[in-house]
Amino acid sequence: MATYVPPPPSYLPGEHLPDSAASPWACRSCRTPWPCSTASPYLTQGRCQGGSPTFWEKRLPRSWHTGPPCYSPADKLRAQAEEIRQYPRAHPHYPPARPPKPRRKRRQCPPFNHVPSGPGDVGPGTCLWVKPGGLHPGWGDIHRLAMLIRADCEVCDVWVHEDGTVHRVKPHLLLLDTSVMRRSSSTPGRTPGGDSGTAPQWLRWTVADHLAHCGSGPSEGPVDRFTQQNLFNVAQLQEVQGGLRG
Repeated sequence: MATYVPPPPSYLPGEHLPDSAASPWACRSCRTPWPCSTASPYLTQGRCQGGSPTFWEKRLPRSWHTGPPCYSPADKLRAQAEEIRQYPRAHPHYPPARPPKPRRKRRQCPPFNHVPSGPGDVGPGTCLWVKPGGLHPGWGDIHRLAMLIRADCEVCDVWVHEDGTVHRVKPHLLLLDTSVMRRSSSTPGRTPGGDSGTAPQWLRWTVADHLAHCGSGPSEGPVDRFTQQNLFNVAQLQEVQGGLRG
């Protein structure tokens, strides 16, 4: 019956590592000059920049430098500092570029004005904050101040104060602007719907939460899509001119 012979290890055995305390280096097990006959098949021999023998293990990232140090500690620090200094130049980090804004017509400010007074009281004219992701990526990833034009459970129309453009935003990405409510309140520091300085919970709701609370999709008031208002009326213009002449 044949005797099983285990295969040799794929890496240099620990008992045949060099003993650096001896001069020259000796094998820990064989006590012969290192590398011994057992360690040689696992190593690749070469020369460093200083000309001293250097051995690299074939299957593991280990190496042994048998000669004197090629670099002083000061040289190593300078090389490390230069590597750290050059890394940002070799791997520059640029902020993500925003795509260009799509062309949209600028609209006049809608003739609506509404200040919520309780849960579910949202309608055209309500000042809102659009969360990041509600608008096209060209408008960036920050909150944008807008005015609600049309409220619906599926998608809402808002007018952005920054550039006067109209967008369709999902209601769960719209938050109430509480600063307008504080300015409209008669008592400083209080908000509508609250008897104390503590803000009620519904001020933190999204438009989707308000619509779900009132139990209906579109809110009361005009629900038509906003259209551009005429800047001048011919009859009004003639009346003004007649008043100036008189």
